[in-house]
Amino acid sequence: MLLSPQDARRFMTTYERVAIALHAVCDKKPPKSPSACLAAARKRLQQTPALLDQAVRFLEQRDTEADPEVITALRQLQLAEWVHLKDLKSGAIFLNQEGTEAYSVVGLTQLPSAIIGDRGFLVETALCPFAGKILCDGIFVARIQLGQGIWRSFHTRYLSLKAAGRLHRKPATAPPWQRAAAQSAAPLKDPPALEILEPWEMVPLDVVDDALAYLEAKLQHHHPLREHALFPLLKREDSQIWIVTKYDDDGTTWLLDLTSKRRFQGRTIYAFRQLTDHDELELIIQQDHQQWLDEFDDETDAR
Repeated sequence: MLLSPQDARRFMTTYERVAIALHAVCDKKPPKSPSACLAAARKRLQQTPALLDQAVRFLEQRDTEADPEVITALRQLQLAEWVHLKDLKSGAIFLNQEGTEAYSVVGLTQLPSAIIGDRGFLVETALCPFAGKILCDGIFVARIQLGQGIWRSFHTRYLSLKAAGRLHRKPATAPPWQRAAAQSAAPLKDPPALEILEPWEMVPLDVVDDALAYLEAKLQHHHPLREHALFPLLKREDSQIWIVTKYDDDGTTWLLDLTSKRRFQGRTIYAFRQLTDHDELELIIQQDHQQWLDEFDDETDAR
C-alpha cells in the first residue's frame, strides 16, 4: 500500500526542504544524491532533535513553506534497524529487531520490495506517523539479508503477534507514538487488540510444531485444508477447535472443528469454515467464554 500521490508529494517536498536546511544549519555541504542527503539529515535529526526547529526557522526566514503535518511526523521519526519481512496489499510488514512488535507500513511512491528486494532484509530505515498511517520514508540502508531459517522464525513471530493484536496498522496503537496519539485532540484509533478468553488460548511459539503435527495426524488425507501450509493461531483448551491461518498470510483464517464432521465433494471431513473478519473471531471467543462461564457456574451450584 502506498500513500496517495498528493500526500506523498506533501511529505517529500517538506522532507527534502528540511534535509537541505539541516545541512545548511550545520554548515555542511549536502550530498549530491537526494537519497544520501535525506539519509544524512535523518541521522543528524536522530542525534540532535533540536536541529529540526532550527531547520524550520531557516526555511521561514527564506519564506519557504514547510508543511506542519510533515514537521510533526519528522519530530516522531523512528530511525532504527528494522526487519522487513514482506509486502502485502494492506502494507509492508516490518518487525523491530527484538520481534516484540509488528507494523503494517505504507510506502511513499514505491513498495519496499521494489527498492531492497522481495523480502527478508535487516535494513536501516525510518518510520513515522503521517496521514493517519505508519509511513516508511523510503530511504533504506541494507544491512543483511536474512537466511531462510531466520526469516521463517521472524515470520512465525509475526503471525503470533498478529493473532495477539500486536500488528500495528495505525500510529495510535504503536508503542513509539502512543503517547502523542493520546495527547492529540482527535487521536487515531485502531481496532482493539483481540482479547483471548477461556476456554480459548494462544498457541505458544515453542509448541507450534507439535500443534502442526497434531493437526497433520487428525486431518483426513482429502481434507481441503491440506492444500495449504497452515499456522495455528488459537485453540480451545481441549484442542478440539482451532483457529488456523495460511503460513504465507494472505489474510485467510479458518475455524477448524474436530468435534464435527460434514460432507465435502462426496467425502466426510472435519468441519471448517472461513472467518470473515476480526469481529467474527472476537464474537466466537466471547460467546464461547460466556458458555464456559455458564457451565462453570452450573458445576459450582451442583456442589
